Amino acid sequence: MADSTSSGPASDDPLRLDADEADAIAELFNIGMGEPAAALSSMLGEEVHLSVPSFAVSTRARITSEVGGELEGDQPVCAVRGAFTGPFTGEAMLIFPERGTLALVGRLVPVDPAAKAPGEMEQDALTEIGNIILNGCLASLSNLIGGELSGAVPGYGTGAPSAVIGSATDPVLFVRIDMALAAGDASGHALFLLDIASLDAFREAIRRALAGL
Repeated sequence: MADSTSSGPASDDPLRLDADEADAIAELFNIGMGEPAAALSSMLGEEVHLSVPSFAVSTRARITSEVGGELEGDQPVCAVRGAFTGPFTGEAMLIFPERGTLALVGRLVPVDPAAKAPGEMEQDALTEIGNIILNGCLASLSNLIGGELSGAVPGYGTGAPSAVIGSATDPVLFVRIDMALAAGDASGHALFLLDIASLDAFREAIRRALAGL
């Protein structure tokens, strides 16, 4: 991933975070995802593997290219997403390719083996999973930073990555965590896209969280 972190002072570029800040972001989101991932593992009866969170100043167009480039062919993605507000604002997304979605929710609801795309029941199951992961992470982050992050009720959507993530070229703060079931038949991403105007508030939240750890 193209990374806009830097080992130099953050003041060199207002859109850059230094190495310590980037490490702190990874640690906070790692902690924030721990409890909801454990809850999902318990619900599915299977371990959910998480990658180390990665952070960059990027664009929706570039994020779409990265996520879409990892899919087979033009496979649509299924997404659960919702805006959040608080000390910093943005949008949280849980994204899985269609086949991975069917494998994931098949742990919870009966799925027709011939199904090519999620039906209403499968969509509801993924939405519930997204609610657990995304709002669970936001709740954990709220405790860590000492300020409430309020997430909207997540909604379901599907389509090409560009339709789901977007194609805007304005900079966004981007945190990505890859997720995969232990069996290997379902993998996706938890994405947190933060408004660039929130950078200073985000830095302050990081400092508060580090002081409390």
